[in-house]
Amino acid sequence: MSIDTQAIAEQLFRARQEQRRVVLSGPRPASADEAYAVQQAVGRLLGRTAIAWKVGAPDASTTPNAAPIYEVLQSPARIAANRLHMIGVEAEIAAVFASDLPMRQAPYSEAEVMAAVDSVCVAIEVCDSRLADWQSADDPTKLADHQLNFALVLGDGTRAFEGIDYARMQVRTLVDGQLLKEGTGTHAVGNPLVLLPWLANHARTRGGIAKGAIATTGAWLGMHTVAPGADVLVEFPSIGSARVSFPAG
Repeated sequence: MSIDTQAIAEQLFRARQEQRRVVLSGPRPASADEAYAVQQAVGRLLGRTAIAWKVGAPDASTTPNAAPIYEVLQSPARIAANRLHMIGVEAEIAAVFASDLPMRQAPYSEAEVMAAVDSVCVAIEVCDSRLADWQSADDPTKLADHQLNFALVLGDGTRAFEGIDYARMQVRTLVDGQLLKEGTGTHAVGNPLVLLPWLANHARTRGGIAKGAIATTGAWLGMHTVAPGADVLVEFPSIGSARVSFPAG
């Protein structure tokens, strides 16, 4: 059964614009390719190009997935709680690109992609969904809705990233000054930067990656929901920290 890509995109676009959730009508995406087509259609309706990307995979043997990000904030950031239906937060590491990786036919090599990376930084992905049934929705539908992304908060960074031992990387998330969760070497694929070549080749047929763009590489401690009014601090002690608060009202 074929899907109406534009109709799905228009429903998700209106949900974004009206800050509400939607039960999608009609057939839903049945594959990653159909989900990516919906993502691109949503971007066209928003009139925006990706200033950041999210990329991730549940393990090193699974094909990653990706979604554009349209809102990036600098730490310490404030996001009004009433803009979100749920407030999800994830501790992540993001890469910042120092040069363009534009659209082209030929695949990018790992060396080309890593040479384009300027730095890595601590990030907090802020998560929400436009789907009323997001908890039971299938993977392609959640991917079409930009894989729960709402915004990205960027914190401290370093250009000395090539020698980082991610297996020993410590991370912790604190909420209102209290430890929520911590871990060491807890990224699903080990070294999160191995996801970047896949992302570059995903993006090379979808607008490319521009100089200054950011790619966040997946949660280290899972997603946690917090209450309105919460203050969230993520620390990767060997790099630094990022902070976001969600004032109520």
